[in-house]
Amino acid sequence: MKRFIMLFGLLLLMPIQAVAEIMVEEAWVRLPPPIADTAAGYMTIRNHSAKDIEITGIKTAIAEHPEFHSMDMDDGMMHMKKMEKVVVPAHGGISFGPGGNHLMLIGLTRALEAGEHLMITLQTSDGKSTMVHAEVRDMRSASPSNKSSDESHVHHDMHH
Repeated sequence: MKRFIMLFGLLLLMPIQAVAEIMVEEAWVRLPPPIADTAAGYMTIRNHSAKDIEITGIKTAIAEHPEFHSMDMDDGMMHMKKMEKVVVPAHGGISFGPGGNHLMLIGLTRALEAGEHLMITLQTSDGKSTMVHAEVRDMRSASPSNKSSDESHVHHDMHH
């Protein structure tokens, strides 16, 4: 009986230890004009671990060259530049939002449609990957679904 109680206690602890290190919230992509071959994406990436996590790659079937871009002011002009890596601080987070750092989907493989969900995979330097579901939103529309705060999508680590 004592072994059963100890085993049961260990099983209760397992989900706590399996908490994802990286979580992605509010992932979405702005619907581009029909002739555009690029789109911008936004998300918040949170790190629940005790060490910094480095995102070194992005993969998606929807774009030939997905990249994180930073926005920097230089001589009174805003410049966009590719981020070779993104470091998510331990017990912290990093946000990619309109008017600032963002995900750039370059070389779209097809036209996007408002309301669809895109699959994007973030790869870390330790070989782990996180699957992200990002909703395509038409910001020109006044529909309530584009303004809803309950459209948050949270996704956990997937190990390969």
